[in-house]
Amino acid sequence: MTLTKKIYTTLFLFFTVTFVSAQKDTLIELGMNNTIRAFYNSSIDDPNSPYIKKSTNDKALLTLPFIDDFSQYNIFPNPALWQDLDAYINSNFADNPITFGVATLDGLDQTGTPYNFALPTAYGPADSLTSQQVDLSTIIDSVFLSFYYQPQGNGNKPETKDSLRLEFFRQSDSSWVRMWGAQGAANQPFQQVMIPVDTSFQNNEFQFRFLNWATLSGNVDHWNIDYVYLDENRNHADTALNDVSFITNHHSMLAEFTAMPWSHYLTDTIGLMDTAMNVTYRNNHSSTYAVFYKYQVIDNNGVGPNIGVPYPTTASSKNVAPYSNLTEPQAVYNLPINNFSFPSDASQTKVFQIKNYFTVTPTDVHTNNDTVESYQVFGSYYAYDDGSAEGGYGVQGIGSKLAHEFNIKKNDTLKSFQIYFNPIMNNLSAQTFRLKVWSSLSPEVEIYSQPAALFTSPIYTNTNAFLNYDLDVPLYLPAGTYYFGWEKISSEFLNVGWDVNTNNRTKVHFNAVGVWQNPTASMPDGSLMLRPVFGSVVDPQVSVDEKETIKDDFEVYPNPTTNTIYFKNNSTGNNFYHIQLIDVYGKVIIETASSISNKIDVSNVSNGIYIVRFVNNDTKNFVLKKIIISK
Repeated sequence: MTLTKKIYTTLFLFFTVTFVSAQKDTLIELGMNNTIRAFYNSSIDDPNSPYIKKSTNDKALLTLPFIDDFSQYNIFPNPALWQDLDAYINSNFADNPITFGVATLDGLDQTGTPYNFALPTAYGPADSLTSQQVDLSTIIDSVFLSFYYQPQGNGNKPETKDSLRLEFFRQSDSSWVRMWGAQGAANQPFQQVMIPVDTSFQNNEFQFRFLNWATLSGNVDHWNIDYVYLDENRNHADTALNDVSFITNHHSMLAEFTAMPWSHYLTDTIGLMDTAMNVTYRNNHSSTYAVFYKYQVIDNNGVGPNIGVPYPTTASSKNVAPYSNLTEPQAVYNLPINNFSFPSDASQTKVFQIKNYFTVTPTDVHTNNDTVESYQVFGSYYAYDDGSAEGGYGVQGIGSKLAHEFNIKKNDTLKSFQIYFNPIMNNLSAQTFRLKVWSSLSPEVEIYSQPAALFTSPIYTNTNAFLNYDLDVPLYLPAGTYYFGWEKISSEFLNVGWDVNTNNRTKVHFNAVGVWQNPTASMPDGSLMLRPVFGSVVDPQVSVDEKETIKDDFEVYPNPTTNTIYFKNNSTGNNFYHIQLIDVYGKVIIETASSISNKIDVSNVSNGIYIVRFVNNDTKNFVLKKIIISK
């Protein structure tokens, strides 16, 4: 499919919505992965990025053992071990993994977009995870490849026609040979697979790959792969791994929130702390291991001074039974065991790194997964979520309402909401809603409603960032419990991010038939990715090492318009842009360039909803702006 055709068909689906026959809350699968899109866009123009290079000719042959448990903080596979960029390395989609990182295969390409957005029923081979070449020409004894796999996890269930496959490359005829496969199924615990590598594959260019067959039109049909291990002198019974690992890198030291404004935290630095931080270790061996554990808090995104002393202050260990997990509550503020709280200072924002680490007895041969880092953010907003969306939540029906409950700790001025809208298969950016704030739901007491002329629509970005939706007039709120959300103007659901790795469903309320209620019991536990924003503080950056990138941003006005669309370029850098006006069917109505004019004449264009598409000629990144023409 040509790029132009792909753009047109994508924009056709951008406006496609499904008919809704009943008012209810809905949990839906994602259509894109914005974490991947953000990372890919930041790397694609970097000539030194190891993740964008796919050449195999400049790679030295690997030697045994080959081990990857995906315990890393980059979202693409390690290029020293793997050729492809298709798999998504993450710690969100797996349910009770072997280690804290997995490789997830789905229906999205390396940019986080569907392989085929034109046809919702498109089906076929999707992601590949292909090893670099391994030298097996001097093998002494039997070679086995082992790995763990899990269908669905915290994501979407692969259907029975879907599959995960393992293939070996046969040098003699340059073909890929299927060695193992699993049919799509509902979520289940990780299972280990042992596959022998017979002598016909033992050469100096051995390769293996995982491949999933899936629906190609969305972030669906998930398979999680963990702990890939290739070595000689193994047999079918060699299933034990001499390794203890963390299974997650999501930790918070606050009792109620994952993030909150720093000045609000300072109102009760002790009372807002959790008593303990639950940390889970997994023993992947057949023998009991003793885990000697600690954590340390570090200021300034992990590059500042240590806060206090490591906990525990003395040597502490717990035994972890074979092939099992141990969850150890590590004391935070729980007298007399520990008295940790974040130190007060005059800063406006703070970010602390929480570093958990351990050693084991006997010796742990794979130490990459023995340290995990998480971040406690004190910015301008309250949050329950961990910043990752594994689903999308919405309420159907004109006039339906959705509210997110927060107990704010200090008198302050509400200035906006931060909301993460998931791009799904049916894009809903033409739908509308009105921001609202309630002080009570029973009885319903509304204290803010966005004016009818300023209704709001979902906005999607090519990053995993939350977007601000500003109130027309800032709202002063005394400390207390409030409900932040909206009322629907259009009928379709609004696909807000649903984080299944945290659970605050009791704080989510919806009203579709005149009665406020919590999410339907059949919904998986999770947290809504909506955050109230207070004051004038700019949120801090959280330990992200990325090269400086050009930020593309435009304003289009007036909206609605009659005869002329004006645009203002707010982008960084002196760049030229290709500009298109595109209708709801994906047809390009007008094309021009930013160097020609700062306006577009639409006097001959029919009334309707259109997209103005600005394409950066250098980076090829693009910005979409919705415009209504009404004469």
